[in-house]
Amino acid sequence: MKRYGLYYNYKTLGDVLLIAFEPNAIADEVIKKDDVVVLKKGGETIGINIFNISKIMKIKANGYIPLVDDKVLGVINHILENHDVEVLEKLPHSGFIVAKIVDIEEHPESDHLHICKVDVGHGDYLEIVCGAFNARKDLICVCALPFSFMPSGRQIVPGKLLGIDSYGMLCSGRELALEGYENKRGLLELDDNYKVGSDFFSY
Repeated sequence: MKRYGLYYNYKTLGDVLLIAFEPNAIADEVIKKDDVVVLKKGGETIGINIFNISKIMKIKANGYIPLVDDKVLGVINHILENHDVEVLEKLPHSGFIVAKIVDIEEHPESDHLHICKVDVGHGDYLEIVCGAFNARKDLICVCALPFSFMPSGRQIVPGKLLGIDSYGMLCSGRELALEGYENKRGLLELDDNYKVGSDFFSY
């Protein structure tokens, strides 16, 4: 299943719903069908913009939309179908999972990076390199899984940090665009009311 990110912010972007599949790609083809614009690269869809979306439905969002209910997804797919554009699949989760650091060690090539073994409730632990000062064993926090979309528009892809594999990202409140966390450093710390493996944005 190909992940995508949905974004809507009337104040900064106008009345347009952005659907991102490959945020770092540059389109080599733009197809306009009335209020729907499809961006492609090498024949693959990398993004879709639906203009004047408020004429069809009201969207209460000021940026990233982490979870889309069936009714909203149905309206979006109805618009896409009417413009001969491939519809969106229902994503099983937002990509932001309640996680627990079960082990942590210092990165041998860095004085501030940590190598974390992270339980996301799905069996195997993820190895994630993290630089947050408050990362520690048994901390319950939020993990952005590989290929999920951040509120900033960035997509999380597996990679290496100073030679160590990293599969995902542990998130701060600011990175999650949570109100009141704009100037707070460190990982968002959760309590035992959050179940490891559950979708953070379902709370």
